[in-house]
Amino acid sequence: MNTSLPSAPPITLRDRATACGVAKPTLRQSIAAAFTRLYPLYSGCGTVANHHLIEKVVGKSDARVWARVTGGKIIAPMNDHVGRAAFYCGDLDPKVTWICRRIIQKGDTVLDIGANIGVTTVAMVSMVGETGKVHSFEPNPELQFMLKQVIERNGLDNVTLHSLALGTVEATMELRVPRANAGMGSLVRHGGSDDTIHSVPVRRLTDIVNQEKITNIRFIKIDVEGFEADVFNGALEVLREIRPEAILFELNQNKGAFGEQPVVRILNDAGYDFMGIPQCKTRMHLVPMGLNQPLVRSGNDYLAVLRGATYARIARRARLVV
Repeated sequence: MNTSLPSAPPITLRDRATACGVAKPTLRQSIAAAFTRLYPLYSGCGTVANHHLIEKVVGKSDARVWARVTGGKIIAPMNDHVGRAAFYCGDLDPKVTWICRRIIQKGDTVLDIGANIGVTTVAMVSMVGETGKVHSFEPNPELQFMLKQVIERNGLDNVTLHSLALGTVEATMELRVPRANAGMGSLVRHGGSDDTIHSVPVRRLTDIVNQEKITNIRFIKIDVEGFEADVFNGALEVLREIRPEAILFELNQNKGAFGEQPVVRILNDAGYDFMGIPQCKTRMHLVPMGLNQPLVRSGNDYLAVLRGATYARIARRARLVV
């Protein structure tokens, strides 16, 4: 008598997504997104997607859904600031995506440090093409789980996910993550008492670059919530020897001169000059940033670019307004 069990049907991507907790958007969510994705401005996506009126119309949701963004689809947690921006607007910050397009070329190697749910990682893949390489860094294990599914779902064979934080020395540190905004997770800032705390490994970027045998880097996007100087102190050899052409970084300080900020001092000493990224609306442009200037009040994003011919070339492409 044949007692063998019948073979199970093959597992599809849809089955796998469902098993990993990814749901279909509700009809109300889909209808709302059809309108909010018409938002035309370069600034304000996060505000629009997280407006209280959206929640009033569609209701609260703890679901994770697939969201279409530049370059593919990502998993958007609907109870998270970045997730809602990805779902309802298709981007968190179109200014960042615009700058990436202006600098990244086919075949490039680029770094996304602080990848979150992968909005910038997926966009970068579409820009570097099949011959390029994206290294994505994310220490939050919950976001890593989603990123791995995104890489598989989109067939991103040229993405390497590094499940760790970057810093000055090899260590283990506590990552504190606010409940409603995983993008605010920080190794140095302490938020509310309901923060989720993860113990995460930390390594130097220099060691990762040597391990991966990276010999050139066109562009770095870094968003690590106050830990930028530590990341670059662990990457001095990368800055001085490989010399990435451009680095997009964030400053949350609002006092003092631009050149007084630790991350600015590190990059300036390594041969970089700077451009500010204002809160542009209908037309993107950048502005020059001198070390003695006050911080740009209308925005907290900046672009560091190698001095000389590289700065002049990127200034033209990024519409630098002098």
